Amino acid sequence: MAVYARRVCHVFLATLIALPALAFAEPQNTLGKLRVLTEHSPPGEYQEPSGRVTGPTAEMVRELMRRAGETAEIEMHPWKRGYDYALSSQQVALFETTRTREREKLFKWVGPIKRISRGLYTLEENAQPLDNLEQARSSTGICAYNGDSSADMLLQNGFDNLSLPTLPEQCLSMLLHKRVEMWATSDIEKDAFLATVGLPPVTIKRVLELDIRELYIAFSLATPDSTIQRWQRVLDEMKRDGTLAKFYRGTYSDEQIEAVSSVE
Repeated sequence: MAVYARRVCHVFLATLIALPALAFAEPQNTLGKLRVLTEHSPPGEYQEPSGRVTGPTAEMVRELMRRAGETAEIEMHPWKRGYDYALSSQQVALFETTRTREREKLFKWVGPIKRISRGLYTLEENAQPLDNLEQARSSTGICAYNGDSSADMLLQNGFDNLSLPTLPEQCLSMLLHKRVEMWATSDIEKDAFLATVGLPPVTIKRVLELDIRELYIAFSLATPDSTIQRWQRVLDEMKRDGTLAKFYRGTYSDEQIEAVSSVE
């Protein structure tokens, strides 16, 4: 993580400059050609100053595409825009997408490519463990970025004390400036965004685990089944031959790698 943090710190300012353009860029559909979309979500996916999407998960997907015979470039867009585009367009792949019961029939799935623990996090100085989700209703505010599965879960449970910005790093800023009391995010994402601003992981502590989820590559429903089968077959091969672990090692823990390296 230390190596990753140094690398990302160098590109963080360039990424911030690029974010306004990303927020308003409209993906252009090319009928019949697969589009591969992701979001700015370090450490898995982020942009170099050149605009190239990189990160261990992005590079793993790029190798998967190469082996599967795909020639598409990985494009970066705000999560909600990419998600809506995958829902409404043909031949779109979107990663890393949490596979939930509500989303199950909205996409075709290849994976899993990662497993994460989601929770509610707050500043270390305010960290008082919660016994259950109900206790979070009395907080002064919870941030979860728009379209994220954590935001969806909180909305479905009737939470009305939510802030829903477009980008996940906005939640970190709001928490650090005490505009909200809690941030709904994953363990991996929390540490990565703290690293981009030079803060240690202990700055923010989890007060409640929400759940453990698996992340997938979600394909629009119009994607041919043959494409889904080919991608899944190649991904399984990459798990068996150690390629997935090679891309993830050094960024994700051995436990996280092992959790998604088995093939059913």
